[in-house]
Amino acid sequence: MNKLTLGVLAALVIAGLAAGFTLKASTASPTFTVTQARYNGHTHRLHLKVKSARAQTLKVTYKGQTLAKTTNPTKHQQFNVKFRGYGTFKVTNGHLTKKISAKRYATKKPLLAAAKTPAHQKGWHPTVKVPQHSRVTLKFRGKIYHRMSRQHTQVTFTVPVRTRVSDQAFRQEAVTITAKQPHRKTSKPLQRKIGLDFPA
Repeated sequence: MNKLTLGVLAALVIAGLAAGFTLKASTASPTFTVTQARYNGHTHRLHLKVKSARAQTLKVTYKGQTLAKTTNPTKHQQFNVKFRGYGTFKVTNGHLTKKISAKRYATKKPLLAAAKTPAHQKGWHPTVKVPQHSRVTLKFRGKIYHRMSRQHTQVTFTVPVRTRVSDQAFRQEAVTITAKQPHRKTSKPLQRKIGLDFPA
């Protein structure tokens, strides 16, 4: 086998390998990133922004249901999806899937830090841990109380009540507290039986 023949064979091998790599690269699933997940409390929709390595078709699912699909494949896509609950969203191209949990689009649930009430006190003063810049809402006996956490991570309410120690109905009354940050969904409610914080 002469040098010319060897050269031709080598060139063919190299060309074949290059074609194989090119085909593999072109058929590989393009990557993408969900760059933004913002909730709109007026429309009850989640706004998603997705950036892809190249134009591709994407699908948004929630609890097994398809909420949105790509109509015009591009590198930058946006989806506005209406939903209920605090489930996990999935954005997929059929091969690669990215998950968006409630931690990314909903406000963290408030945590009761302190609420014990001395005997004969006529008010309830719960201290609640919440995320910064939250609008905190407390509902009790049909009345609504609001506090803003601003740059703090806790707020304290003043709720007038009667310490009816012998009233079992009072001891079973529940208070509901929620928090909401800008561009996030209202938190899951914190519910507390107010009678637990008064002397028996």
